[in-house]
Amino acid sequence: MAQPSIGTRVFQNTIAQLGGRVASVVLSAATSILLARYLGRERMGEYGAIYAYLALYTWIATFGLEQILAREASQRRSEAGSIFLTGTLLALCFSVTGIALALLLAPSFGYGGSLRILVLCAAMEALLLPAVSLVGIVFQVDMRQWYAVGLGLLRQVLWLLAVCLLAFGQAAFLWVILSRALVGLVTTAVTLPICWRKGLLPRPWSFSWEEARKLARYGFPIAFSGVAVGLFQRIDQVMLHKMSGDLALGPYVVAVMLTEQFSIFPVALLSSLFPVLSRAAGRTDLFQHYLGVSYRFLMAVVFFACAVVTPVTVPLVELLYGKEFLSSAALINVLIWSEAPLFLAVVLTNALVAKNLQRYLVLSPVSGALANIVLNLLLIPRWGALGAAWATLISYSPGFLCFLILRPARAITWQGLRIAAVPFGLALAISFALQHWTLHFVLKFLVAAVMYAVGAWLSGMVRGTDIQRFKEIVRGTLGRFREQVS
Repeated sequence: MAQPSIGTRVFQNTIAQLGGRVASVVLSAATSILLARYLGRERMGEYGAIYAYLALYTWIATFGLEQILAREASQRRSEAGSIFLTGTLLALCFSVTGIALALLLAPSFGYGGSLRILVLCAAMEALLLPAVSLVGIVFQVDMRQWYAVGLGLLRQVLWLLAVCLLAFGQAAFLWVILSRALVGLVTTAVTLPICWRKGLLPRPWSFSWEEARKLARYGFPIAFSGVAVGLFQRIDQVMLHKMSGDLALGPYVVAVMLTEQFSIFPVALLSSLFPVLSRAAGRTDLFQHYLGVSYRFLMAVVFFACAVVTPVTVPLVELLYGKEFLSSAALINVLIWSEAPLFLAVVLTNALVAKNLQRYLVLSPVSGALANIVLNLLLIPRWGALGAAWATLISYSPGFLCFLILRPARAITWQGLRIAAVPFGLALAISFALQHWTLHFVLKFLVAAVMYAVGAWLSGMVRGTDIQRFKEIVRGTLGRFREQVS
């Protein structure tokens, strides 16, 4: 049977990922709603504060090796077994160091006493298991993402069941942390045998000091930028925990959990496309084509979310979480717009790593993190959680200015910003137009969706050739599926 084209394979894997991620979003939303109603504002804030603090150390847990392993294994497929074994053992050393560092510094961030014990329990799942599970990247390399999708859904289902049991039994808060760690352990125990025994990792499986040094050298710029990324994405919650308390942090955690669900789209597309970008890195025209398609799709999606979510947040939050978390609505209205630069950043990061230019990743997150910390210090004392939300949105600007200044990243960055301009203007206009309409929120949502779809077609964001190509790929995928069945 003939091998499908690159476009078809990327489409198949992206659809598998999107389907799984959409199911995961539903499961995650159900879990977050149940967890928020079960824990209440203050305990929800404490829960978010613990995992936000540990997120500051995820850079050392895997030392930025995820994309490096994917790139190296894609380019040297016959050596993938040894590459992943070496990378996993190297990451384990770093993850243990990260756990020790997190425990040592915990009191300085306001996580002393019983909270320190909870940090230790949560660190097993947040910092140790990711290093052990690095081998799962082979599904991305081999473009068989449906394995990863299935395992991710298994984890979500187990976590939802665990939260249901905890809420039904009114279990102590400690059991929430322990249950999440146990779910992660079970999923990892299922993942490892699949990776090592399905023929995805060719022998020999050997550890190489030379390979380890090379991986560490390649991973260092990503790990170093990961420090800034962790600060940028989670320091707001840590600072809210310390400066305003967990009662103020609770609604902010809910807002972050909801808006971060939209990250399924760039992750699904770029994890499917990254092996292709790595192989096309030396062909400028093909590389720019793949980037252009990625930018157009992701910018259309993220600004669609901004256009349809912003007018309906108040009734939506009240319906799902209750009046206790109603203040989350204003936070969502700010944080949802911060997803747009995040989508751009995902494409930029993958593009630079594919071209072995990861050394340029450092300046952007560092400048963004510094801006975020300064803005949080200025805005949280006066506006609390809303100030933290605005600090997150504003602090993306310095990062993109850095990418524009850097010559190797300038063309890639400018390509994304140019494509994003039209959907940004369209979403902003729709949000302002519908914000004060006295319509039922379901009607508002539908009107916003129709207005955005019409604007996307008229502006050329969505083209006739895109729809035609989509139909061809779908027909090819269905045809191939029928051949395999018959």
